[in-house]
This record gives sequence, structure tokens and C-alpha cells, in this order.
Amino acid sequence: MPVRAAASEPVEMLPAQGWGTGLTAFYFGNGSLAGQPVLKRDDAVIDFRWGMGAPAPGLPADNFSVRWEGLIAAPSTGRYRFVAVTTDEVRLWVNGRMLLDTWDGKKANNNEENSISLAAGEKATIKLEYNNAAGTAGIQLHWVAPGQSQQLIPTGNLYPLGSPTTPDPAGAPPVAKAVVAPAARPAPVAATPKPAPAPVVAATPKPAPAPKVAKAAAPAPAPKPAKPAPVVAAAPAKKVADEDVAPVGDLSGLYVITVRSTGKPLEVTQDRPATLSEQLAMAGAPPAADAQWRLEPAGSGMYRLMVPGSNKVLEVLGSSTSNGAPASLWTYYSGYNQQWKVEPTGDGYFKLISKNGRNKALTDKDSTDGGIQQWRYSGKLTQQWKLTPAKAAEEPVLAGATTARKIGDNGMSVYPNPSSGVMQMAYSLSEAKPLGWVLYNQNGVAVRVSDYRKQPAGAHHQTLNFTGLPSGDYYLSLTVGASNTRQVVSIRRPSSVTPEVGDDVAERP
Repeated sequence: MPVRAAASEPVEMLPAQGWGTGLTAFYFGNGSLAGQPVLKRDDAVIDFRWGMGAPAPGLPADNFSVRWEGLIAAPSTGRYRFVAVTTDEVRLWVNGRMLLDTWDGKKANNNEENSISLAAGEKATIKLEYNNAAGTAGIQLHWVAPGQSQQLIPTGNLYPLGSPTTPDPAGAPPVAKAVVAPAARPAPVAATPKPAPAPVVAATPKPAPAPKVAKAAAPAPAPKPAKPAPVVAAAPAKKVADEDVAPVGDLSGLYVITVRSTGKPLEVTQDRPATLSEQLAMAGAPPAADAQWRLEPAGSGMYRLMVPGSNKVLEVLGSSTSNGAPASLWTYYSGYNQQWKVEPTGDGYFKLISKNGRNKALTDKDSTDGGIQQWRYSGKLTQQWKLTPAKAAEEPVLAGATTARKIGDNGMSVYPNPSSGVMQMAYSLSEAKPLGWVLYNQNGVAVRVSDYRKQPAGAHHQTLNFTGLPSGDYYLSLTVGASNTRQVVSIRRPSSVTPEVGDDVAERP
């Protein structure tokens, strides 16, 4: 039951809840949403009071983070203000727009900046991120609907990832139907035993199914002529579009991706780590020609576009499904906005559509127009991309590679060491194995965490960018399958004011 506002205010009670079941939640065992989540589940409402305990088995009581994601539907048209009830850090996006941000100690706003206009029944994307560093943990997500007082957002207005983006069907939510359905089933079951003893009665039901089948079949031919009509009408357009499109197989690999309209390489700069050229410049190596992307299978024919040498992927900001939503980089967490369908458009070009994009393709816009965005695909040259295979030079060999000491079963070596913050890690795999690394400071706190994923057999090297960390000694732990190798790495900079590594540092990678 919704909470009423004060009697002096005009109040209209909110309609019944929709068909929602909650939001998809990803729980991380660190405070920076880094690496793979420890737990993934659907949470009915954002109403948690964990106190001093852990949010779930396998998670710490302190220094954990959560991301909730899905869709939200407003029960009535108007402007909605969102409120996060918590003493910890939060970020909230609704329909691709950031409404709340207290991350990294930012001061909370409690004004119109936290509000957005929503239409009744239409579903908008929502993403909420939460970080508990220490102490009492808990969060509730409220909204202030038009003519209403502040209240918890109900389950029926929240939908998990993968839910249909179309409005809910008219009528009661499916919960009500589920209660009625069992009551209808006993009737035919009870009627069946009665005719069983008598052979005469057994013969009677036979004619009954016959007319039922005839009646059910009679309407079937009627809609059939209607269905082929639109298919036939659409067929010529598809044939024309597919004439020059050759089937493609597995596209996994390293590429330079360029847009057809200008030949400019795809490079996303929002919330990104240093580009390869910047990393190499800091390390004293020659700059790379163009930005590179590694296409890796994400399941169901989808790909993730990885930034080589990092755990960042290309995503649609805020999981938005709207035209004009910007592209960004973020740690991979299996979000639908991070998985891309790569479809040929002809002449060796492809369109890139995110899994939740609803036929909205990655589109090159001028920087003055917002840069790389998603727009409904219309065949424009700015929406067609060429995948040019690149040499594995995104992590070139730097000075010191030949003299670096190799340790462990996989010949792990790090160079240059000491470094100014950018270094190379080399290793070899005798067979394909899952692999990941963690960087710890001297207090044993993980300050950088990579993605943990399978890599093929052979020699490998990664560019590690730790320029955001203070000078000092760290422990780089490489885990390959069941084997773990640890090596001391040192960051040295000529600065007397650089903080020491003993200070608490836990930046987001």
C-alpha cells in the first residue's frame, strides 16, 4: 500500500504494482566492483539492513560492493525523485542519466538533480551501484512519485536484466493468475475417473474431442493468410540487403576497428584507462598506430570488446536503450549492455549492436555531438565498422624483457622493475587455462584486480598500468589454474611528496 502524503497535499493513490520481480544483483568481494562477482541473483526490492554482518555467504562484512541492474516502470506519468537511504557510497542511473553520485566522497544532492520525468507504463533502464568500505552496511532505494510521499520502490515496478522492454499486458500481474490456474485443473481430473468404469461412458468422450478439434482447427486457417502477407512484403528488402553479405564464422581476435564514413578508428575515452599510445609513451616505448580491441566470445553468439591489457570492455553507459546513449568503458560484469552482436552489412563491414540495444547500433558522432553513441540502425556509413586484424603488438616488448628474471611454473616475469607505474608482465601457458592477477599493497589490501578468464596456450604478455598508485613496493600475484606465483614489483617516482604505499589506497581499476 503506498504511503500517503500530508493531508494538505493533493494525493492520488498509485495504481497497483506491475509485473516486475526485482532487479538483477551482482555482489563483489571488494569495494570497487572489480573482477568477477562472487554472487549473482535477483533481488525483489532494494531494502537491505545488513548491519555489521556480511550481505551473503562468501562475501566480507566490510569492503564489498553491489551493482543492481534492470528496468523500472513508473505507475503514472510525471517527475520522479530518487532517494538512496544509506551512509555508504552510491551511484544511480535511470534511463542512462546519472541522478545520484556520492562515490569517492562526493557530497549528496537532495534537489531536482535527483529527479527525472517518466511515462506511465514505459520501462526505463536503471543501474544502482553501492560500496561499503567499513562499518554498518545497508541501503534502501526510494522514490517520490507525483502527488505521493517518499516510499520504497515496489517489486512490481522493477524488472531484472533480460525482461521485455515493452509495457506490461493489461490486467492483473501474473501472481494473481498463478493462484487461479490450479483451481481450474481439478475439474477435468475429477471428471475423468467417472466414465472409466462404464464402457458406455468411455465411448461418449470420444465424440467430444472431435468437435473440439474441429472448432480449434477452424480458426487456424483464418489467421494463416494474414501472417504470410507481412513476411512476403519484407522478403524483398531482406534479399537486397543480404545479397552482398557473406556468412561469417568466429570473429574472436585482435582488431583495429574503423568507421566506414571516415576511416577513423574506434576509440572510447570516457572513464577509460590510459590508451595504448599513452601507456607506451609513459614506458618510453614507440607509440602504437591505432587503438586496438580484442573480440572475445560472450556466449549466445555475442562478443565483448576488450581493451587489451585491461579488464575494461566497451559498454552502453547506464544500460540505456535510448537513441543517443553514449558508449563508455567499464569492468566486465556480463551486463547485456556489454555484449555485442557483430553482424555483417556487406563489403566487409559490420554493425555492432548491444544485447539490450533493441536494434540500436554503435554510431560514430563528432566529439561536439557527444562522440560514440548508439542509434537505431538505418544503414548510415557512420554505423558500419571494418574489423582489420591487428598484429599482437598491443603489448610490445620493452627494455628489460630479455634480462627479466622468470619465476614459477609459467615463467612469470615483470619488466621494467622498478618502473614509473607502467610495466609488462610476461608468462607462458602449456595449455589453455583460466588466468587472473591481483596486486596487493604492503598491508595485504588488493588495490588492483584483473578479470579471471581462460587464455590459449602459448606465450603471453600484458601491459599493466599502475600509474594511479603511490610509490612503493607491491606484491603481484598471478593465478593460473591451481598454480599461484607472486613477485615483488616496485613503483619509483622522483617526487618527495608522493604518498607511501602503506596509506590506504583502493582505486577502481
